[in-house]
Amino acid sequence: MVTVKLKVSRWMCQNLNIALPGSGDMCVSVPEGESILGMVRNLAVEKGGFWKTILEEIGASIIVILNGSLVNPYDRPEAPLKEGDELLFLPMFEGG
Repeated sequence: MVTVKLKVSRWMCQNLNIALPGSGDMCVSVPEGESILGMVRNLAVEKGGFWKTILEEIGASIIVILNGSLVNPYDRPEAPLKEGDELLFLPMFEGG
């Protein structure tokens, strides 16, 4: 198992009209090599509510930043997580 730090933007929660869980920062343990999408799927099953909404909105209105770099939506199913990774969930940016 590896530990991954998750950060959830208050701005994103307001945008999706969902309650921010706690402070918005949490650490989770995932099997080594688990993908970002697999981790969120597991959280949606285990914890429901908030994470189910995140799972439904990833790619549509949520972007994912892994260790400071934008994760291409097409790479999320295969992007493996490693010890100490930091994920930030943000709302999709709109405008021109």
